[in-house]
Amino acid sequence: MIQRNSLSEVGRFARPHGINGEITASLDYELSPDDLRCVIVEIDGIFVPFFVNSFRPKGHENYLLTIDGIESDNEAKLLSNKTIYALTNELPESFENEDSDGIYASDLIGWTITEDENPLGVIEDVDDSTANVLLIVKTIDGATIYVPLADELINAIDSDTNTVDVTLPDGIKDL
Repeated sequence: MIQRNSLSEVGRFARPHGINGEITASLDYELSPDDLRCVIVEIDGIFVPFFVNSFRPKGHENYLLTIDGIESDNEAKLLSNKTIYALTNELPESFENEDSDGIYASDLIGWTITEDENPLGVIEDVDDSTANVLLIVKTIDGATIYVPLADELINAIDSDTNTVDVTLPDGIKDL
């Protein structure tokens, strides 16, 4: 089973192109067809790989993809507006250097979050559907809290111990 912490977000599917299953994809990084042997999409909470048959540019930032098993515009519509992931270990080294820290919000899933170095819980997911990215944290007592991923709240990110230390504003754990 593909785990979220082994994936990197690389773009988003837009809408089908034509009637033969081709779909438009907007990619966040310059990738070549060789870099995207397969793309991974979350469907019903499961990360599903799709093998790319063809990959061609459409303008400056978009690409047209044909995917194995997707043969009509109706099948392609099922992928519309879904985030495109790739296996992080299959991406070129230059991709890892796109971010100065090399750590993305999605990389933090499964990490422990601490508040002023005291364990708070585990990051279960990331909500990036709005401008304010939120870490979805399952606390030690089993509650779910939403922690804004904001520089002013983060004290330290330690990739050796997979911990994120934060100082939270009063009341945020009560929301």
